[in-house]
Amino acid sequence: MLSGSDTVYVLRYFDLIGRAEGCRLLLTAANASWTEEHPEWPAEKANQPFERLPVLVERSNGDEWILCESLTIERYLARVFGFMPTDLKQAALQEQMVDQQADLAPAFMAQLMATDDMKSKQIDEFNTLLDRIVKEHGRILSRNSSKQHLFGDQLSYADISLYAFYKVYIVYLKIYQSNIDEIVKPKLTPEIINLILSIEKEPLLAPHLSKCDSMAAVLTSKAL
Repeated sequence: MLSGSDTVYVLRYFDLIGRAEGCRLLLTAANASWTEEHPEWPAEKANQPFERLPVLVERSNGDEWILCESLTIERYLARVFGFMPTDLKQAALQEQMVDQQADLAPAFMAQLMATDDMKSKQIDEFNTLLDRIVKEHGRILSRNSSKQHLFGDQLSYADISLYAFYKVYIVYLKIYQSNIDEIVKPKLTPEIINLILSIEKEPLLAPHLSKCDSMAAVLTSKAL
């Protein structure tokens, strides 16, 4: 761990899952000293870097340092707290996976907002990309001897990112598309479901996940 014991963090985001969930999980897993703020929006928009959230504020020895952009914050925290490999090539494999996941967000919005004449095309593109991401998760998992983790035998940035990814698409995005869980869940293999449930049981994540709805109930429930 590179961050000193006197270092404290403030995570600014909306009071919802969204783009900050990976940041929350990393701070929790690291047992960092952190709090979360929910800025009034849009009243405090102009006070944030690039007028967007999430924002990470790091305070140490009287100094304050501010960082924005969710994936940038995640990678910084993963490196500070040892959840990212020090080997550059191994780290790149985890970052590659995370970037592939990020490609799904614009595809989701495109099919959600598409006009009638483009709806079918955008839905097909979303499903094709989602299938590719799920397949890649399965490929990575199949190459690892531990089926409770994507890489190695300990909790990593990739594990945390995967959990946050599926939580967003199965739980959070239902507020925008009520049937999104019915689209995503059937694509998941038993191995990936078991991986998600294993990550959810990780003791390091318990301080945060114990306050959230369990993914286990969602993933094991059957449609009526």
